[in-house]
Amino acid sequence: MKLNAKEQVLYDFFVTFGKGVGSIGYPIAILAVWTSNDTEDDGIVYPNKEKVINAYCSLDGVDKPLYEAIKEIKGWK
Repeated sequence: MKLNAKEQVLYDFFVTFGKGVGSIGYPIAILAVWTSNDTEDDGIVYPNKEKVINAYCSLDGVDKPLYEAIKEIKGWK
């Protein structure tokens, strides 16, 4: 499945944080923290943090990159 640039940013983020723990829940929780109005430092370092936030906020939905990331994390064909 072909992803556009913003979807690819989200996919890469989901896989980066989800593959190590075998779950999509962790990157989704991080995204929730990043997009909250909390001004405290979350301590999470990711070089494309702003790109992830911008992609998330500008897309109508994250279904496609999320589905593709779950397939990668779970090893689905």
